[in-house]
Amino acid sequence: MIWVTLLAVLAGIWYGLSLLGAHIVFRPQKKRWPLKLPFENAAFDAPDGKKITGVYLPAKPAHPTMLFFHGRGGNVSHFEKFAEAYAPLGYGIFMFDYRGFGLSRGNPSQKNVFEDALAAARYLMSVKKIRPQDIVLYGHSLGNGPALHVAHTLDKFPFKALILQSPFLSTPDMAVCLWTHAYDPASWFYRASAAFVTPFLYFNRFENTAPAQRLKLPVLACMSRTDATIPWRMSARLADYIPHAKRFLAPSGGHDEFAWPAQAVDKFIKNLP
Repeated sequence: MIWVTLLAVLAGIWYGLSLLGAHIVFRPQKKRWPLKLPFENAAFDAPDGKKITGVYLPAKPAHPTMLFFHGRGGNVSHFEKFAEAYAPLGYGIFMFDYRGFGLSRGNPSQKNVFEDALAAARYLMSVKKIRPQDIVLYGHSLGNGPALHVAHTLDKFPFKALILQSPFLSTPDMAVCLWTHAYDPASWFYRASAAFVTPFLYFNRFENTAPAQRLKLPVLACMSRTDATIPWRMSARLADYIPHAKRFLAPSGGHDEFAWPAQAVDKFIKNLP
């Protein structure tokens, strides 16, 4: 009986800490400020009925629309630099906030983020009437997780391409990198630390290698040697799981900046069939 009680207590502690992992992984902000570009407001429902909000900028004729999946913090008003990098090139822009971010109701979790990402893709196709072959999936930082999930889950739709900016392997890997400021998978300390934090991030692991191995659409992985958040070598390792992926390694460029990969992304997309 004592052992049963002890196991129950330990299971309760683990469950509580794993739920706490969501507060470690996500840094949503509710406050938004006005955007400079002439965006249209957009809204759609998550599977649980919560309202998801976003902003939409139509593409110029003969240009695709970029479905942007933002990272762990802020909200869409923090990522206008993305639109400023690609809208002048003629691309349409659709950015949305996961549940718990910005004006979107609810709470963030890996499950909810993945559901919201799928709902956003379906919104573009069903409500905005944009053909999948005219949609470019674009993941940034943590947003690479939902971008990969959409590309894999909706692989029956011929999306034009998937752009991965500063992709990562998993949140346990990222936790160790943020702690040690290095990506060193050969180190026993790195492996032990990743194994230690994995149970506490169980519900928000974002294991990106699994969907990466099953991708069929064109992929471009963009990374920067001066990315101070996600080491470019980790991004390159994730790209290793996508044999047909093209790569762009910039000599410089900040983690939350979007001008540095824009030319390479534009060239990649224009060269697609």
